[in-house]
Amino acid sequence: MSSDTVLRQEIRYSLGYIRSMIDGYSGLYPGENLTRDVLRFCDGMTDAGTPHPRLQEARRLVEDRCRRLAQDTDRFALRDPAAIAASRAQAMAAVDMLQDVVFEWRRARMAVPSSGRLLRRKSL
Repeated sequence: MSSDTVLRQEIRYSLGYIRSMIDGYSGLYPGENLTRDVLRFCDGMTDAGTPHPRLQEARRLVEDRCRRLAQDTDRFALRDPAAIAASRAQAMAAVDMLQDVVFEWRRARMAVPSSGRLLRRKSL
């Protein structure tokens, strides 16, 4: 497998935890804070101190969509199943976009192996 495929699988696997948090979020328990938990995990994946504009934009979108899902599933609000499903789908789409941005960012940070050694071999 190529390094891009391995990297993509690693990122998809890591973000699977966020997807399961979004999928299982009910908003019915007082200790739940979806936005905080998702952002903490995102920041851990992307070295939050790195100011990369696309990463910040993707993170902000995930934050907005998770907040919206939390508002739609609030246990004290009128709960509309269609609105909850739409918010959940939008949050998942934001995570998919974050996955693509993290892949591009991490691939750009990977060191490219030097081909100089191959060019210096003697021909037979």
